[in-house]
Amino acid sequence: MQNERAFTEKLGLPPATQIGVIVRDMEKAVEYYSTALGMGPFTPITDLKPDKNWYMGELHPAHLRVSRVMWGPMEFELIQPVSGKSIHQDFLALNGEGINHLGIETDNYDELVQKMKQAGFKPVQALETYLPQFDCWGKATFFDTQGVGGIIIELSSRPWLASWLAQK
Repeated sequence: MQNERAFTEKLGLPPATQIGVIVRDMEKAVEYYSTALGMGPFTPITDLKPDKNWYMGELHPAHLRVSRVMWGPMEFELIQPVSGKSIHQDFLALNGEGINHLGIETDNYDELVQKMKQAGFKPVQALETYLPQFDCWGKATFFDTQGVGGIIIELSSRPWLASWLAQK
């Protein structure tokens, strides 16, 4: 526990705010979590085709379907890979459905991305997409932190999030 605290303090990481779950069929997953666990309502399913998607350091197109719901203080995000290269598709092919990442929302995105890299964590995917409805860019970088426990850490900058949360 002391090492974990030291790591968090060293990098200045805020607490996780999101659980990312990979699914094969978005409609089926939304229905399941809504009825079996009483979660919801989920946001409308969004087709996310990032303007820029760096998979293992190279630009590749990607298409993901995304829906989310607040689950207490955590955002519960469902991701269905549709096409292109992504860590989400890799996870589904290797592990099947399940928890893929913990997300950390930050206002210090660029600084924390650099700190993670300097600490030796490899970025395995990074996304940037313009959101015209909010007139801003959303960014995310996923780091290979799977050494113990098999979970990836995602750092994200989503200026639109406060607006979305205000509607909840």
